[in-house]
Amino acid sequence: MVSATQRLEETIHTTTTGKPKVALDTNCVQYYISNPPVQPWADCLDPVFRAGVKGEIELYISTVVVSELLAHVHFTNRYSTGYDPELDLLAIINRHFEILDVNGAVARAAGRLRGNYVVDNRISLKTPDALIGATSLANEHTMFITNDLQLADALPEANRIYLKDIALDWLAQNFPSGCFEQPTPIIPSRYGCDLPSRVSPNLRELGGVQLNSSATWRRILKDAQTVACTVNEPCVIFVLSSKNGRRLESREVLFWHEGLYESRPPRRIIRRLQEHLDYSGKARKAINNNQVHAFVFASLAREKAKLNQPSFAAMNEHKKRADAWNNYLSMWRVLRPCLKMPQVVWLICEDGATHSLSPDTTTKFLDRAGNVLGWNNDET
Repeated sequence: MVSATQRLEETIHTTTTGKPKVALDTNCVQYYISNPPVQPWADCLDPVFRAGVKGEIELYISTVVVSELLAHVHFTNRYSTGYDPELDLLAIINRHFEILDVNGAVARAAGRLRGNYVVDNRISLKTPDALIGATSLANEHTMFITNDLQLADALPEANRIYLKDIALDWLAQNFPSGCFEQPTPIIPSRYGCDLPSRVSPNLRELGGVQLNSSATWRRILKDAQTVACTVNEPCVIFVLSSKNGRRLESREVLFWHEGLYESRPPRRIIRRLQEHLDYSGKARKAINNNQVHAFVFASLAREKAKLNQPSFAAMNEHKKRADAWNNYLSMWRVLRPCLKMPQVVWLICEDGATHSLSPDTTTKFLDRAGNVLGWNNDET
């Protein structure tokens, strides 16, 4: 199956029928011209604008798009004096796009779009959106790009691209390999003290396991892989260690997955990590020399396989892809506050391979992934 990114590349570089004509919806233009640009949407659109600047394609927008963009800049600058926000915006628009009017042909095409896109037995497509899409249809553009799901669904699939599909491709290109600290996988150890089978009475509230001080995190990683395979869901295992002279001694193991959300809220786990590191959130410093190794077990292939079961047959492919990514990144969404903590080594364990991750790069990726997947900035 050809991906949205491949379709866009083919559109930009096609030469068989003359220079491609590409139209953009309001949201796509807004992402790119915002200061700073809205990510990762702007990165996804960068090939389009670069091709337009090089003269490889022709870029178009509707007058309705101009109206919506002007409304946004006037709203944003409504308290500014001595500054006309239209000047900068129109200069950018005129540099990149040819503006197309709404004429009779566009109006008729918009009416057909609205009348034929019926959800729950009613007209649901808004008139401005229909006019924007109809402008592209009436002018026979090669491709129309939008990040509005309803408008994308209403238009012929062959001549439109839903920007979120390109963004989902962007996720796959950038995670996890784009966040690896080094490409070489980490090999767990088969030797030394293993993971005890009994929960420590002192740590029962958090399901903690007291370790033999000689147990190494690489040896615990071996047993952790077995535990994660048994759970068969995204989960995380923390190995808490402390320095004894130059020697790093393991002290405790904590385990968590979403099924424990009510009985063992993640904030308690996070608080325990902070206590172990004597971490100051205000200063973002750990007072002692303790360490934490965090093993995050997740599999995108497994999440995709689950959503391909017959019970999800009614779900469209885009929804399946987005849900698979949401499930795959669920542990990282919960643990994002912990990525700011020093002295924590982050490992992703996926399909039998383990790699160390850069906390800074992973945090930046998750911020952008949240824009794609619609995460709220709520506290854990």
